[in-house]
Amino acid sequence: AQEETCCSLYSEALPKGLRGSYFRNGPAKFKVGDDQIMHPFDGDGMAAKPRSESCLNPQNDTARSFFTAAVQVLVDEDAVGSVVTLSIASAFDAPLVQGPWQLCFTWMKAVVLRRPMASSGSYVCLPSVAEILSPGNVKAFVVELAAPSMRHLSDLPRALHIVCTEDSKEQIYDVQLALPGESQVRLAPLELPTFPGVPQAAAVSPLPTMPGFALSAGLQAPVELKAVAEAQAAAELLKEWLQVWPPGAPLWPSPGDASARRTWSLGLSKELLGEAYELRIEDEFLELLAGTKEGFLRGVASIRQLFGIALAEGWPRVPAQILRDRPRFGHRGLMLDVARHFFPVSFVKRLLDWMFLYKLNVFHWHLTDDEGWRLEIRSLPNLTTHGAFRGRGHVIEPQYGGDPRRYGGFYSHDDVREVLRYAEQRGITVVPEIDVPGHCYAALQALPELAKTVEKRKAPRSVQGFRGNVLDVRAEVTFAFLEAVLIEVLELFPGPVHVGMDEIPARAWSQQPEEEERLKAMLAAWLQEFLGARGRAMLAWEEAFSGNSGVVPNADPRPAAMAWKDDERFAVQAANVGLDIILCPAHFLYLDIVQDLNFEDKGLYWAAPALPLHRVYDYEPLERLKRLGLRADAVQRLRGVQANLWTETVESEERAQEMLFPRLLAVAELAWTMPERKVWEDFKFKLGPQLQWLTREASLQRWNWHKFFLAKADFMRVKSPSL
Repeated sequence: AQEETCCSLYSEALPKGLRGSYFRNGPAKFKVGDDQIMHPFDGDGMAAKPRSESCLNPQNDTARSFFTAAVQVLVDEDAVGSVVTLSIASAFDAPLVQGPWQLCFTWMKAVVLRRPMASSGSYVCLPSVAEILSPGNVKAFVVELAAPSMRHLSDLPRALHIVCTEDSKEQIYDVQLALPGESQVRLAPLELPTFPGVPQAAAVSPLPTMPGFALSAGLQAPVELKAVAEAQAAAELLKEWLQVWPPGAPLWPSPGDASARRTWSLGLSKELLGEAYELRIEDEFLELLAGTKEGFLRGVASIRQLFGIALAEGWPRVPAQILRDRPRFGHRGLMLDVARHFFPVSFVKRLLDWMFLYKLNVFHWHLTDDEGWRLEIRSLPNLTTHGAFRGRGHVIEPQYGGDPRRYGGFYSHDDVREVLRYAEQRGITVVPEIDVPGHCYAALQALPELAKTVEKRKAPRSVQGFRGNVLDVRAEVTFAFLEAVLIEVLELFPGPVHVGMDEIPARAWSQQPEEEERLKAMLAAWLQEFLGARGRAMLAWEEAFSGNSGVVPNADPRPAAMAWKDDERFAVQAANVGLDIILCPAHFLYLDIVQDLNFEDKGLYWAAPALPLHRVYDYEPLERLKRLGLRADAVQRLRGVQANLWTETVESEERAQEMLFPRLLAVAELAWTMPERKVWEDFKFKLGPQLQWLTREASLQRWNWHKFFLAKADFMRVKSPSL
């Protein structure tokens, strides 16, 4: 009967999944469903007879306390606060405590107590409990604290006691607090996890006999860099960072400082190919080895994370360790749509910084669409004079929540060069997209001579609701336009070019499907030949390669299709016949999709009801495609993966950050880390420190809070022993 009562009280006090909290004293176990809890007393078989008294005078039995309390932090976020359980256990020979009774104590955290609101100064009395606290039973309370959360021993509740009343006479019983271990209450343990970074490294070897690299600001020797020629770009980024980090006491020596130095060495290893690197951290020494510029840059990203998170979390040192790391996919991309909503160069550079820190290496810049033309073409100035702006009285009507006033913007040639320099310094390839022949409403409205052959009234409506948004591939003026645009694009951008070719409305050129297919293939072949003759590869959405496409898969340079639709069999069939594929399925990697089913969340839901963090993380492309028939010899045709942020509902930099974070971290781990090294529980454990570090050091201002995750303790940064 006692066991059933104990279980009942405990089960009602805690939500499912949080039952079975650990108490430090004694081995006696009680069953709670499939879980177990440890009872805080010895269970020596000396339980007293049940007491009939309501509230015994505690002074009659003062040898020891009959009641023990335990504290456990369940959820802890710096900017939000904590969820804490306070459990009280009654000894087998304890007095029977009749209700109503209260647990009271003094607490330094009373000033940030959010729920229950039950304090006066530092004195807290939790709400009255009506049920009896019988010998051998446990009662748990859940309290919520606003930030700052518990960090130190002095933050624990003190002088705990039970208060009950019998015949108007107050009785008090002392409660002993079982001193919790640090992992039960603090944000993080004393020792930093060896690699708290994202994406997870290929191999991590701790060096436990070494103390690690000390971070005591202002008390340690500064750093000097030694770098081979291949590492100069990485060394410059490290130097820029060390000159300002840590804030207030940078590790870079000040002018005239002749003190001893701690060496950071960037050395060449021909055995490390491509983007592979090896990082060794010791007490007073750091060594980064790589074989290429890109390998050194990926190593610098890991250094930034390791040291930045250590400082943000308050660690005294970065643990000694060896990282050996290499990417899973060569193409690890992120697309930003700047046509639906315009983003300034300053934000594009911030985005490149985030990509660099998470080892994404391709920035797909969606520069043109129906709602705006964002790239200066000097030979066709009206493209930006008219096509870059919308509003009442403009050639493009207001779109996507914009008010009737003038809205828009574009990138000049100097803007593009600035972005390209910034990306090149970080080992990121920039791929411009000029979306043709569909999605051209802005271009056709800005250039009336281009639209003469397009009968807007009779033109089919596009999936986004535009009439007359398709270039007429039967007209010579169209190819003169394409040549003028692409010549300037190639003068600016040194790499491949994306030409769109998606969502062409049916019957845009002919009532006969076969004729439309022929005209589309003719355009695709022309674009590939034009770019290939100038040494550039053609990228396009999957529609460009469907049917009798006219594209030569094994041309030099090789084209690649971006597979985005929910029918992933296109990727399988195309790879099996030798076409290179970049995977960006909308139902897994379109970051414009709403993140939750809550009414308050913003975003689209055409490809999936929602795209939460765990769905992005769980996406395993190769396994899915193999099940659909991908041949073993076609695996090499998969270049990589890419996430796409379309901006119909993303009208500001803040909204872009909310849609990117934390899902961008899941994309990074998907793209870089081998599937056998991915562990969801470890990944989500890293999110809190990662977001805190990004906020402090990488200009991140907003992210999606995922309140439903917080409520389930999935953002816990100290793992509860009961979970």
